[in-house]
Amino acid sequence: MHIIDSVYNPTPAPIITSNSLYQTGLVKSILELERRSKDWYLDGKNRIAVFDLDNTLLVGDIGDAVLARLLLDGHSLPLTWTRYKEMCIENPMEAYIQSVRVLNGFTIDQIISITKRIIRLPKEFLLCEDQAIRIPKPNPIMSELVQLLREMHYTIFVISASNDISAKVAASIFFDIPIHNVAGIKPFLNEKMLTDSIVDPVPVGIGKVNQYRNLSGDRIPMIVATDSMLDFPLLEMCDSEGIAIIVGDNEELITKVKKELPLTIGIHQVSVNTLLSFQQQHRVA
Repeated sequence: MHIIDSVYNPTPAPIITSNSLYQTGLVKSILELERRSKDWYLDGKNRIAVFDLDNTLLVGDIGDAVLARLLLDGHSLPLTWTRYKEMCIENPMEAYIQSVRVLNGFTIDQIISITKRIIRLPKEFLLCEDQAIRIPKPNPIMSELVQLLREMHYTIFVISASNDISAKVAASIFFDIPIHNVAGIKPFLNEKMLTDSIVDPVPVGIGKVNQYRNLSGDRIPMIVATDSMLDFPLLEMCDSEGIAIIVGDNEELITKVKKELPLTIGIHQVSVNTLLSFQQQHRVA
């Protein structure tokens, strides 16, 4: 075990009540799923939902924000923000790995502390190398969805391409998801100090599927949600009678999902344009 559970001291996110989740049609689809499937739901063992974190549950990217904050704090890292964003276009998997390798020499406690600093900031952006980096906040509709699924006794997993420590902190604080159900890119540890060696599988592309299987015992999820084309293998894991959720406006991904996933899978698109009203109603301290 790489992370000590008690370090995180998560504070559950507030329950959000509004009509926005109902307006997506997701509630109707989930209730219909329950009605159709009740005969083979035994003690909730198949109630499983798998979520990407960055730009899915969150509006913004926690790994990006941590890298930007470290650079702004004056840490001498072997990766600039500009070069990192170039790499995200050239080779996203390598970019994500390098953004974790540069944490070499930091302690677990340091990364936990900086992650908490970031997610508690009231402003919307960090400015690094003349580029604006969004400070991650929960997508309000996805917050409502997680709360609903929890009340329906779903087991919720989060698989992220951000560093494992920050992913666990964000998922636990914002969504009250147990950290043993959350996985990001994991560096090997020397006691509590991070190294530049990365633990397999790297949760990008098919690696997210492998990481999910490590956490879940290879149980088929009924609900899968992401914003990224890289996560299509994760969407392919969804039960043929389940629900695939695409967050944002990635038309290429939506087209691929409609074309290649079974026609019996319910497909829902969730907008990310509700963050402002969420921030006005539920300030994150």
